[in-house]
Amino acid sequence: MIYLAGSCSSEHRTFMRKIAGKLRELGETVYCPFELKIENAWDYSQEDWAKMVFDSDIKALDGSDTVIVISPGRISSAGTNWEQGYSYAKGKRVYVFQITEESTSLMTFCGCTVFRNTTENELVDNIGEFIKAGADVSCNPAAAVPDKCRTTLT
Repeated sequence: MIYLAGSCSSEHRTFMRKIAGKLRELGETVYCPFELKIENAWDYSQEDWAKMVFDSDIKALDGSDTVIVISPGRISSAGTNWEQGYSYAKGKRVYVFQITEESTSLMTFCGCTVFRNTTENELVDNIGEFIKAGADVSCNPAAAVPDKCRTTLT
């Protein structure tokens, strides 16, 4: 299973749905946190609802073979950053697709199996090939970077 991590904001949701759809077309089982529905969510306190979401996401991360992180660059969501770090620490194959040419956090760059700068259109069109090309890369993001990546200390 692939866990698809990235911003769940309304402005990014359309793009995330495209990526999930493309992966599913390729025969992959995909877990998207933004697709999670908690039954009768309004009946729970904010804290109880949050714990249910957290537990569901942890279960999906633990059950995944691969985690794909869609990164907007150095400034990304706390949730996405946490999902990437947790997955990397658990030894998951972590692909980071950064959809900008801007610099990234050294933690994002070093905390993955494969890092690639790309565009939204290129990623939608080629995600299957990008994943396949990275299949032989073993926790050495520098070996998989097609262009030099500028990192920052944060």
